[in-house]
Amino acid sequence: MTSTTATNIPPPLEATPAPYYSYWGDPGETPGVDVPTEEATAENTNDDSPMQCGTCTDIDDEEAKKYECAVCFEFMDTPVGCGSCQTRFCRPCLERVANQGGARPKCSHCRAPFTLESIQVDEALQEEMNNCMETVLCPFRGCGKRVPINAIKLHEAQCDHIKMKCKFNEWGCEWIGKKLDLEHHDNHECEFRNEMGRLVNTIREKTLNQTETIARLQGTRVNQMVNTHTRQLLMIRGRNAGNVFDVLAMSYEATCFPGRLAAAKDMWGNMIAHDHPRALVYNVLLVLPLFVCISKCSFWMAIDLSNMASQHIYRVGLYGMIQHFHVNIVASSAAGLAVFCMIADGGDATHWTEMHVQGTGISYPFLRDIVALGFYVCYFLFVDFMDYWPGIVLLLCTFSFTVTYSSCVAAILETVNGSEQGTLKKTRMWPSVVFALRYACLFQICWVRFEAVKGVIVLRLVKHLSLKHFKLNFTVEETECFLSVIPPSILVAFGAAVTALDHVAIGNGVVKDWSAAFYAWGTGAATLAFLNVFTHTLYLCGQGTGDAIYFEGTNLRNHSNERLQTYNLLPSQRPVYTGVVTFALALFYMIFMVAV
Repeated sequence: MTSTTATNIPPPLEATPAPYYSYWGDPGETPGVDVPTEEATAENTNDDSPMQCGTCTDIDDEEAKKYECAVCFEFMDTPVGCGSCQTRFCRPCLERVANQGGARPKCSHCRAPFTLESIQVDEALQEEMNNCMETVLCPFRGCGKRVPINAIKLHEAQCDHIKMKCKFNEWGCEWIGKKLDLEHHDNHECEFRNEMGRLVNTIREKTLNQTETIARLQGTRVNQMVNTHTRQLLMIRGRNAGNVFDVLAMSYEATCFPGRLAAAKDMWGNMIAHDHPRALVYNVLLVLPLFVCISKCSFWMAIDLSNMASQHIYRVGLYGMIQHFHVNIVASSAAGLAVFCMIADGGDATHWTEMHVQGTGISYPFLRDIVALGFYVCYFLFVDFMDYWPGIVLLLCTFSFTVTYSSCVAAILETVNGSEQGTLKKTRMWPSVVFALRYACLFQICWVRFEAVKGVIVLRLVKHLSLKHFKLNFTVEETECFLSVIPPSILVAFGAAVTALDHVAIGNGVVKDWSAAFYAWGTGAATLAFLNVFTHTLYLCGQGTGDAIYFEGTNLRNHSNERLQTYNLLPSQRPVYTGVVTFALALFYMIFMVAV
């Protein structure tokens, strides 16, 4: 058995009507003008010479003109108008004018604009033409038949005297003749009728096969591209705002390619389009550094255990081993308690659920404060796990990274979505995380722990005394958690108790004198005020960096104080170098914290 490959067979060639001027005469000749009888000669009255289209015998010229198209000057089949004038055209002629007229085609008679939808059929004239039994002479010389006006189009399509081109005209045959002579030409005269005709058909078959092969390959390539794009789109749309890796991928896109993010923000819609997923992204960015610190503690604890197994215990000492193990266990427990409270809260990413205390009418987000204290313990013990000054430096770096990078990404996403500013501060994790960072730094920087307590008492009393210029500059009220609800009377009582302890310490010689005691009050208050101002400054720096990155990525560097909806932006697909550096620093920080 032999297998054969199916070959596409193109449709057979067919003869086509010759151009209009080939049976009217020269292209410049005006149709519809008869040769006068007295001037007729054998030269201009032969069977192949042109004749007036639809020469009228039973109908006068004026009456015949209303049945003629104003474009092709032939009798109309379906009379239509542009809707603005009384001139009538063939439907194909007027539709051709509309299609070739660009965005605002104009009527060829009155020059009024019109559309394909505004073309109107003249029903009255159509009815008049259908009922008209007057006859006209066939326009093709040699026919001589008289045909009713309403049938002239049908007769012209079937008339044997119409001029035709050979079916091999585009391949080189120049014959043009009457339709009734076409069969004789095909069978006896055309030089393409035998071998040349088979060659032409072979070429046509190969050309058709190549065309279909190219179209099939192009279709396959397009399908592959569409499938790839669809998979990428599904992957992006399937990303979860609560997934750390998806959040990092989105923050990379926001900081390095803000223009691309703005152009394709619908693809990231499930992460940034609404308040809840966007707040979840901010929460992940705020909490991520804490778990990096815990990972670092666990990493070093694993190293210590491996050293002990390798009989290198004297490198850190037994006491150091016990201390590291104790710190790691306590920090991990505090982090686990915080995570448990976050899951148990059950609220969305923008606020904490307020719990009602029966019989008191009090509603308060207790879980928020437990999470804040858990985070505080983790950050505080992180410094104890390391040497003091390296721990303080790394804690301040963590503080800076957490606030600055989160506010930077928040500023970019706020601008991309055209939403209100400051949404980062309305998220669930902002008060807990910033509270833990500020007070961990405060209680570690102040060696004498009473200095930190004194600073908290001073600034809280200043706030309650309503000194607004201090409130704006030296407190971060939305992150004070339970401290914001302590009444002034309890603060005064705490202050009196601390003063009494100072009196005892002076009496025992622990504190030199009262000036040293009051100096401790000032030191604690100044340190906490500095940390509050530091927090506000980091937030503003992150916001400014985010705005600069976004407007550099969208070519609006001179309008960095305006928002997205004010301008028609042209996003840039190139990376923003400021954003690349920002993301690189953030990535370096996380790698450094875990590995070094």
